[in-house]
Amino acid sequence: MLASNPDNIRYNGTGRIYAGEVGSVLYQELGELEDLTFGCEVSTDQMKSTRNAARAVIVEVDKDRVATLDFGMREMSEENLKLALLGGDVNILNQIAGYVYQITKAWTLNYFLDLGHLNVFITKITGTITGTLTLGNIVTGNTSAATGKIAYIAAGYIILVNVSGTFVIGEQVEQTADVNYIVPAGIETLEDVCITDSTGATLRVNGTDYTVDPDYGYVRKDAANLLDADKLSYDYESVAKKYIWAMSAGSVIKKMVFVSDKDDIGPRQRYTFHKVKLNLNGDFPLIGEGAQILKINGTVLFDATQPSGEEYYKAEMM
Repeated sequence: MLASNPDNIRYNGTGRIYAGEVGSVLYQELGELEDLTFGCEVSTDQMKSTRNAARAVIVEVDKDRVATLDFGMREMSEENLKLALLGGDVNILNQIAGYVYQITKAWTLNYFLDLGHLNVFITKITGTITGTLTLGNIVTGNTSAATGKIAYIAAGYIILVNVSGTFVIGEQVEQTADVNYIVPAGIETLEDVCITDSTGATLRVNGTDYTVDPDYGYVRKDAANLLDADKLSYDYESVAKKYIWAMSAGSVIKKMVFVSDKDDIGPRQRYTFHKVKLNLNGDFPLIGEGAQILKINGTVLFDATQPSGEEYYKAEMM
């Protein structure tokens, strides 16, 4: 009997996992994991005696040996999503900041319509108007040099789109210097759109005539008086955006390396799996409590490029 040695017991269960192409020495680290479990299952066939009713087992041989990895990725990086969702290339489709002025849409009552832009907004300047401001004209701050295009005019305020620069309170925001202008008492950037009737004289009201999701650019018609001839205007921000087409790639096969943290109690460990077929395994919660986890199941495959007897994986204890 050997005396028990606490140094043989690994405790805490922390470490990192690296993934690379099969046969490569280059890896990407998968980041924070929910868990990582390694399993090995051996199934056997038995040959039983036919000489008596006891049917004693006379030979038992291995039929299958299967090694698996199960882990949950917490980090929604491009490469992790690509790996988990069987995605193709990561494509760039950035949104460049811009504006829309007095376009029309075909509305359907109680349905959201996609504007095709993210992070939409308008600028509202409240103050005293001197002279006459005209729809569609450009106004300029006489001290800030900020500019904007008038999308709506009311008593005591205007709505602007295509805003460049930053207006300041108290300056003349001029259509014509010292003649036609508004002096801002308040300047607001609103997560909203500007919808007017076809003449531009009547402003449709958010929450009554329509509902807007400004982050994703969806607008719903809520009242019958919102017409297809109505004019729609808004600004939209620049957004860095990438996408993948999921399930467009074949199976994902990677070389996987797990390393334990050296400060865990017990022996340090490194497992090198030469060839692992990976699949998304289980639910991927889009709405729910807690962190969104990419659950992955991997099967360790035979790698014929490795020396005889070393085709599956290597376990190192340090």
